[in-house]
Amino acid sequence: MTRQCWLLTIAFLICIGITLSAAKPRLLIVSLDGFRHEYLSQYSFPTLNRIQEQGVKTRHGMQPTFVTMTYPNHISIATGMYEEDHGIVHNRFFDTKLQKAITFGTGDEGQWSDPKVEPLWITATKQNKKAAVIHWPACHNEFHGIRPLAYTKVYSDAVPFREKIDQAIDYFKNSSFDLAMIYHFEPDKQGHVYGPDSIETYTAIMRLDSDLNYLLIRVNKELDDDLNIMIVSDHGMANTTRIVQPFLEGYINQTAVETNMLDGPIFVLTPRPGYFNEVFNGLRRIPNVTVYKREDFPEKYHYAKASHRLGDIIVIPNGSDTMFSRALTTVVPSKGNHGYDNSIPSMQAIFMAMGPDFQQHLTIDSLKNGDIYQIACHILNLVPNPYATAGSLKNLTHIFRERNNQSSQLLINVSLIILLVLFTFIQ
Repeated sequence: MTRQCWLLTIAFLICIGITLSAAKPRLLIVSLDGFRHEYLSQYSFPTLNRIQEQGVKTRHGMQPTFVTMTYPNHISIATGMYEEDHGIVHNRFFDTKLQKAITFGTGDEGQWSDPKVEPLWITATKQNKKAAVIHWPACHNEFHGIRPLAYTKVYSDAVPFREKIDQAIDYFKNSSFDLAMIYHFEPDKQGHVYGPDSIETYTAIMRLDSDLNYLLIRVNKELDDDLNIMIVSDHGMANTTRIVQPFLEGYINQTAVETNMLDGPIFVLTPRPGYFNEVFNGLRRIPNVTVYKREDFPEKYHYAKASHRLGDIIVIPNGSDTMFSRALTTVVPSKGNHGYDNSIPSMQAIFMAMGPDFQQHLTIDSLKNGDIYQIACHILNLVPNPYATAGSLKNLTHIFRERNNQSSQLLINVSLIILLVLFTFIQ
């Protein structure tokens, strides 16, 4: 090959490289724990309102999976799976197969042995994408021998939201990452302690709104607004006025049940041999609750199949103002809680999105949090995990737009000019 041909070939490859680089999609997912969808209409938030108006927003929020708690729903968002399929059924639970208690901080102790369970950051990593996962539940765990390129090894509430934002922007700017996922524990903390309608919860969200403005400024200045952003939450928050203590109040006897129980927004337990009817009938005496045998639990919740992580009896309140406690001394409930029926308004999460791959000024009715995995795979050109069946793009294809190719076309034109000059030079 002649020297002139080599020059043309190199220039052509540079042209292709520039074009591909300019079109590379990038995605940031931010989850704000306990951000109830109704907060968006209850108050006015400058940055959140701007994101909604510029991009995609919902009328009725995003539906979480049942049970509407933090750990289970962050895994549903990440995997696109229902809780009975990915196996995280509570913030803390006992696995009878592993004979281990599983919580947020559990290390690599076999809880992810099911090869069907695959978070987005693992899907991306397996398909040669750079993923950074910042404080997201389970990001410190290994999935089938694979970890993302960057992840938080030890979780802490002490890390400010802006520090997490800085980490994500630096990954995109300096290390050419394709995906970053941020979890932040507010305003869930304030909602529990002070209640969802408190000034403390409002103040926390206003601070988060300011931090999101900081994010948008950095994206504009340092990434030329070429970043897709989804702002989501895991569940809502409701006012709590009642606590039920089945043992203390004499509905059942503690000696009649196994020690592994779930309490909080639901009460789940297993009677000892010979005590099933006694325990079941005792729980049915509690006012304003519904008691199910696990195998009879409504299929619409997609919850009860994980039998090795649930008890034989499931009790749920008929409203969203009740908590359960196994304690034998009187307990005062926190002012706000969640975990209730995932169809009620107070449990709906938030969803909004903006960026080069999202439509502008679009309002949709609602979506499910299992859809987030599918949306992310679409944007990043990933082949989704076939077992991610809790979500779909079937009714969401209209939220996407073709990427803005103006910058890409400009670079292509410059490259073609370079080619023309080189070609003229070698003649």
